[in-house]
This record gives sequence, structure tokens and C-alpha cells, in this order.
Amino acid sequence: MSKLHVKYLLVGGGIASSEAARAIRARDPRGDLMLVGQEINRPYFRAPLSKSFLTGHLKRESLFTLSPDWFVQHDVQLRTGRRVSHLDIARTSATLDSGEEISFDKLLLAIGSMPNNLRAAGADLPNLFYLRTIDDAERLLHAVETARKLGRAHDKGRGRAAVIGGGLLGVEIAASLCEAGIAVDLIMSRDYPWGKIVGDATGRCLTNLLETRGIKIHSANPVRVLEGDGRVQRVRLADGQSVDCDFAVAAVGTHVNMDILRATPIAAENAILVNDHCESNIPNIFAAGDCAAARDELFGKHRIPSACDTAADTGQIAGANIAGGHFRYEGLSRFDSQIFGLGISGWGEAKLVDRRIIRGTPTADSPNFAEIGIAKDGRIAQVIAIGHCREDRQLQELIRQRVKVEGNEQILSDANQPLPLGDTPQI
Repeated sequence: MSKLHVKYLLVGGGIASSEAARAIRARDPRGDLMLVGQEINRPYFRAPLSKSFLTGHLKRESLFTLSPDWFVQHDVQLRTGRRVSHLDIARTSATLDSGEEISFDKLLLAIGSMPNNLRAAGADLPNLFYLRTIDDAERLLHAVETARKLGRAHDKGRGRAAVIGGGLLGVEIAASLCEAGIAVDLIMSRDYPWGKIVGDATGRCLTNLLETRGIKIHSANPVRVLEGDGRVQRVRLADGQSVDCDFAVAAVGTHVNMDILRATPIAAENAILVNDHCESNIPNIFAAGDCAAARDELFGKHRIPSACDTAADTGQIAGANIAGGHFRYEGLSRFDSQIFGLGISGWGEAKLVDRRIIRGTPTADSPNFAEIGIAKDGRIAQVIAIGHCREDRQLQELIRQRVKVEGNEQILSDANQPLPLGDTPQI
């Protein structure tokens, strides 16, 4: 068995790792640095896969976070197509699936998350797709092209798809497939899209937007079974309804693969627990990105990042601190999406929301409003902004300042009045 020592070992091939590598090199240009990624591809942005890449507006080469030359110029050993099969914390070493053993001084775990498998009869049939990697996206693109040529006819051409899951990813995939000329049925277990994180106003807005573009929504009607002659051709719903399709896509959540943590003392629940410096309970072992639950002092809990921007931020902070810095992660939990050109952003903690105030007018034709979520203690816990970029920074401050709603209801609901903030940030 070969053995190698590095000062910094980064495990994971996504944006968190590449940003950490950049941050390390900014502080330590010479320390031995290795980045190990399970995919054969070098680190890339995953967020566009369900949007501009799936619609064909963004090409493969534009996805990568860093050029191949960057790794050479900055003396970063890049090991793609390799998986860490065992961590030995006592010996500060990692064993790759190739049998090679790497010892390290400092370690970053940025292993990301994996799609949940659809739990339904027939989910093992071919032509059921998941979307997480470039390879997944390219397989899905091939299915789209085949369906457009040979698939079921509809009023705008050929090709029908069933998208299972009404969360952020499912809605983005449904919209992108629709833009690509595919007739789409969106199947979900909740009453409206994004029902886990938004309120009625945003849910109705999304429903109207999707249906206006021709997407058929099956609300509160989960999948019972997938059927077909050797591949997915129909999706049978809980109420007995049958949805015909040429292929199906499941977007039913994600999870962190904890195998790498087996027999280690690294603290984890649904993700690796880290402090506001992105360091775990074990000194010199850090975590960032989708696999890390950073301590959020604003709400007094650990929180898993929910956006590409957050993964990049935690990667930068972890990298800088691994190389001797003392930076804190103070970002708000957030998500950003774009559905048929409509920008939607959210900040804060949806689970704490007890009621909501609507700021602006959620019109069907040109929605431009904010949905302000209030916790039981009367403080603002979450904001959803729909086409509302003019006040985005101020809306975020509502959460950072945990503004009390009592006495401010009229101001909050009137888009013509300034938001009730202490020191309003300048735009």
C-alpha cells in the first residue's frame, strides 16, 4: 500500500472544496494540498444543472469552478474518480478506494449530499432519472432529445415527462423541461409547489406560473406505482389516476452519505455538526457545503446550507480557517431560484413560521411581492421575495435584526412605506 502525506486534504469535488482550495492558497501558497473527488470531473457548479444547463443555454465547459491550469499553477494535487473509503482520525489518515493511504495535518470534508431514492413500486424501472451530477444531467438531456423525436405527441410537439416532487429542484426541472419543449406533469404530495418552505401566497403564485406555461400539476396526490413495458411509461397516482410519460424524473429530497464517518468520533446528525468557524468537534477537521450543519447563532441551531452560494461561503471560510484564519460564518440560510424568468429568493427559517404577512400585491400577471413569515414569539423568521429585488437587502435585515412585528403590521404590508429597520442598509 502506497502512503503519502499532505498538509491539507480536501475530500469532495464540489464548489465548497474548490472555494476552500482557493482560500487556502490565498493564505498558504506552498503547503501540500490535495483535493479528492469521487466524480471523474473536476469541481463544478451544480445549481445550473436543473436550469440553464438542462435548457441548453449553458454548455458543459461553463460549469467548472476552476480551469485545469489553476490546479497545476497553484500546485494542487487533484484526484478525481477516487473515493475515501476509510478515515482513521487517531492516525490522521484517509484511505482511498484505490488502496492509497493519505496522511494529513488538516482535513476538510465537503462530500455533498445524494438524492433520495423514490419509494414506490416500479422505481427500479429504466427511464426513471435523478439529477445531481453532470452525468445525470447529460443522461436526462439524452432522454429529452429522444422523447422530442420519438415520444408521445402533444399540442406543441412530442415528448412527455412526469416530474415527481414539488420542492425546489422538482419545480426547476419541470420548468426547464417545459422550456425544452416537453409536456410536463408535476406530481407532488403537498397542496402547492414548495409547500415545505413557503406559504399560501407564494404557493398560489407558483401554481399559476407553472399552469400558465402548460405544466399540469397533480397536488396532494403522491405516486403509488411506476408502470411500463420494460421502462417507465406510466405513473399511477394515489387516487388511481394514470399519467402517461416517456420518462420520469424523481426529485424527492437529499441526504448526506455518512459512511465516511463510521467508527470516527466526528459529531453528526443528519449532517456533520460544525461551529461558526466550520470546524467539527475534532480539532483540525472541518466540514463545508451540503454535508455540514453550521451553527446558526441567530436561531440557536445547526443548519444545513440550502444554496450554492452558502456552500461557496462555507467553503471559503473553512479554507481560510484551515490555513490559520479566524473567520466566522454569519450568513443567513437562503435559497435562490428562477422559474420561467421570475426570480425568487428566500431567507431565514421556514420551520419557525407561525403566520405570514404579504408585502405588495401578488398579482397573477406580474408578481412582485414579499411573504414575511412571523414566528410564535412575534419576530420575523423568514422572508420569501418574488420578483422583489428592489428591497432584497432590507428584507434580509428584517431577519438579521429579528424585527418584532407587533405595531409594524401596516408598515410591513405596505410596499410604499420603508421597512421598519434599525440601520437600514444602503443599496
